[in-house]
Amino acid sequence: MALLTVEEIRKGLDQEFIPLEPMVAGLRLIDGGVSEDVLGIFENENKISFPDNFRCLIKKIDFGNLTIGPVVFCNGGDYLKELFQLNVEMAWWGRGGRPKDLFVIANSDPYVIILNIKTGNILAADFELGWQCAKKIASNFDFYLRGVGTTMLRRNEVGNRCAFAKTIMKDVGGADLTYWSQLAG
Repeated sequence: MALLTVEEIRKGLDQEFIPLEPMVAGLRLIDGGVSEDVLGIFENENKISFPDNFRCLIKKIDFGNLTIGPVVFCNGGDYLKELFQLNVEMAWWGRGGRPKDLFVIANSDPYVIILNIKTGNILAADFELGWQCAKKIASNFDFYLRGVGTTMLRRNEVGNRCAFAKTIMKDVGGADLTYWSQLAG
């Protein structure tokens, strides 16, 4: 099974969740991400440079109120403000300075989802075990988003969820079956 495209995920989430709005919101991919100017200011102020793959998607899609399955990108309306709070104000890494090149981009109980801004890889770390135990779950943000969307939309259509999780892990360029198995569970 191939990963769904972002547009296919958008259509699938719309089909499932438009009937529930406005009672339930934030579960669909909606256009209207951050502007290039605002993103550039954020990167300059925080002395980082996001990978193009991540930049492209957060400029296209509004992550300010987005949850896909158990993955919460933001529920406060302002994704960059959420990123600032997670990576500057909240010290998810513990003591000392934030680990070089690692930036939290989402949460998913029990995981914190981390973007390696140098390589573009997406990592998952069990919050209780710490970021040092983070595992690569996708080779880039596009694959991660598509992997999560595909898993949430297709997991009830497959007979063998373990095999499905292995396929998703392979398709996204991940190296941690535990994460994808729990998501597919």
